Amino acid sequence: MNFDVSYYHKKTTDLLLDAPLPTSTGFSTVMKNIGAVKNQGLDMMITGTLVNSENFNWKSSLNLNYNKNEVVQLGENNADILMNNWVGGANSIIRVGENLNSFYGYRRLGVFTQADVDAGNAKSEDIGRAKRTTEKEIIGKGLPDWTGSFINNLSYKNFDFTLDLQFVKGVEVMQQFYHSTYDRFGITNGLKEILTDAYNGTNPNTMQQAIYLTNGGHRGQETNVDDSWIADGSYLRVNLIQLGYTFNPEILKRAGMSRLRIYANANNPFLFTAKEFKGYDPESTSQGTSQFGQNMTFFAYPRAKTFSLGVNVTF
Repeated sequence: MNFDVSYYHKKTTDLLLDAPLPTSTGFSTVMKNIGAVKNQGLDMMITGTLVNSENFNWKSSLNLNYNKNEVVQLGENNADILMNNWVGGANSIIRVGENLNSFYGYRRLGVFTQADVDAGNAKSEDIGRAKRTTEKEIIGKGLPDWTGSFINNLSYKNFDFTLDLQFVKGVEVMQQFYHSTYDRFGITNGLKEILTDAYNGTNPNTMQQAIYLTNGGHRGQETNVDDSWIADGSYLRVNLIQLGYTFNPEILKRAGMSRLRIYANANNPFLFTAKEFKGYDPESTSQGTSQFGQNMTFFAYPRAKTFSLGVNVTF
């Protein structure tokens, strides 16, 4: 059994960011090298042979990484930088003292009811609509605390088997597709939880706003991000399952071969996510390769599942 652990502390400076400008300049931002961020954490690896016998062998490797990410500087004034403008404005923020990929939105307090109208806090047309805080705040982060893998290689006589697992813990996902799930004729099907918990006049304490039947205008669509869009992004992924068989060399000599192995692969066959996550894949992102838009998903296509058969031949 081998065990290796290392600690790291790295500060990166001169990040190229959109620095805010005074409105008197006529421009909103300018690209400048103003950012500094630090990453500190642990890298751990455990490897070993669990079983080593004449016919059966089992080797395993466990890799773990814990990382804490923090923005430490944003120019002279350390002013916030708003990122990823979409529906309702910026969806993420860069702020000193926070994670580099912080989600930015409102806190949902419930829904407006007749009691709010009677108290003068809402209009009658607001009944059934989401009730939120008046100011945006940080509501999640898209960079994980823990990442890792667990790889197992087993062999029994001429058979070999590989199982590769990948896992992530301590991260959130912004489910941007919630933008389109509150009207019955929008661009997407609704979610079961929204249908069963939606405000209907008899459930004033629900957190889900009313569903609207609209033939146009998409009245039910949300344009303000709030924490009801945020879900636990932790997952366990089966990266690879492989089963192989190597033929006896004595049999292969007659065919002029020194080695013949056949195998079957299943890549990304299974994915286990948190119950509250309603998307396809928490790793999928709608922000391309942007480091400031990780784990934001608006119907992003998931990683493909692939199945294959193969042959290795040596003459």
